[in-house]
Amino acid sequence: MQRSLALVALALSAFLASESHAQLVRSIAGADAAAIQGMVDQFRTDLGGANNGVGPCAGGCVPGVGRREVNWDAVPDTFASPNPFPGNFFNSPTGSGGRVRGIEFSTTPNATFEVSSSTASGVPVLFGNRNPENANQFGAFSAERIFSLSNPMGFDVEFSVPGEPGSQAAVRGFGVVFTDVETAGAATLTFYDEADALLHTVSAEPFPLGTAGDTFKSFSFVGVSFASPVVARVHVTSGDYTLAFTQQGNINDAVAMDDFVFGEPVRIPEPSAAVIALLALVGLANRRLA
Repeated sequence: MQRSLALVALALSAFLASESHAQLVRSIAGADAAAIQGMVDQFRTDLGGANNGVGPCAGGCVPGVGRREVNWDAVPDTFASPNPFPGNFFNSPTGSGGRVRGIEFSTTPNATFEVSSSTASGVPVLFGNRNPENANQFGAFSAERIFSLSNPMGFDVEFSVPGEPGSQAAVRGFGVVFTDVETAGAATLTFYDEADALLHTVSAEPFPLGTAGDTFKSFSFVGVSFASPVVARVHVTSGDYTLAFTQQGNINDAVAMDDFVFGEPVRIPEPSAAVIALLALVGLANRRLA
């Protein structure tokens, strides 16, 4: 019996490991938006090609097939800088128009999200209202708004069934367009499954510094897709400068973000009785073998 339980534990561990590591990474850096466009499109294809847009999937798409995107451009001025941007803006219930996308952001209490202003608002674009240097360094991949944190504390991305904010979901992949990455490790994505087990960590490629010592308005894209919808949470870091352009760490790089691309969210089902029993057997086997 002990040997049988040990084999069950090993088989389950091997299965989970194979699922966790069946990933495909797409990564590129370039001087302008055109230089990375092909890689972004390839990642879209990896996720199934179709853009499922907004709203519930029923009748319009197949759960787990295709993608959703956030490009910030239609965010109202009332939710743009200098106003904070609510992390649940794109995780609204059915009937909320373009806000039904099944994605939500959270961060530490002393940091807030911001979306840059529009030209029509009269507020300086590209976070130039926070510090003029921002508008010199950052570019917009899809004009004209971009996304950042007031403080570079990092943040979590989680997923829900579109139109059902309380229904946890997983996706096949997630990718981000960063702007002005100049240092290796300045922008990272760390992927976790529904049990909060680490799946993969990847850094955005920096665009090499030029002879002038800076590469203003460059872009980097990094995205990771998996064989099945296993990603329940992604932790994102993006540089170590505040929007007031004050350095907070030792990376010495100011970074902002534009488009987010992610797989169609799939509901995470409640564990069945069989799965619960199997996990109990694995736990028992581990205790006996310890």
